[in-house]
Amino acid sequence: MALGLRAVYGEVETAAMTLFPSRRRVERQAAARLYGACVGAARNPVLYLAYGVPDTLQGRFEMVTLHLFPVLHRLMHEPGDDPELARLVSESFVADMDSAFREMGVGDVTVPKRMTTLYRSFGGRISAYHAALKSGEEALVAAIARNVFPDSPDDRRAPALALYLRTAVRMLRHAELDRLRRGEAPFPEPLDERSRHEP
Repeated sequence: MALGLRAVYGEVETAAMTLFPSRRRVERQAAARLYGACVGAARNPVLYLAYGVPDTLQGRFEMVTLHLFPVLHRLMHEPGDDPELARLVSESFVADMDSAFREMGVGDVTVPKRMTTLYRSFGGRISAYHAALKSGEEALVAAIARNVFPDSPDDRRAPALALYLRTAVRMLRHAELDRLRRGEAPFPEPLDERSRHEP
């Protein structure tokens, strides 16, 4: 009888967990949706065809990072922030990159080393964009040129991408937290005529 009761209560508990998911699970789901919105925006072909971002693994990493920055900045440094959600979004990024390495056939022994290097690069870019945003337009252009166009640091493509990033930061600054939790990150439409020519 006791075993039967445990079985019954176990089933009830499982059903309750489905009907009333834990706060932790809800937060992770929100982070996954928000991260997915960043990845979706980073895959916009216009970024590669018109802005000239290299369509390579490195170029795509740079675009994911570029779109994660305004989201993390909003969650960490703006009114109505949510540092825990920012942390979980970063964890979603790490999990995604780990899966990508394994799908590419990188061995289990090598993956942690690759992830350490990648996360250090990610953190460095987030810090660089944060500092550049406070320093002014020239600093932001220089940071983007250095990271996205390292072979041509004086490339004329960087100012347009810097304008795009600054616009994204401004739009995310006014985004409601509930909207972000639903995965609705209001990124700007890339490349209009003004962003093509405005310094």
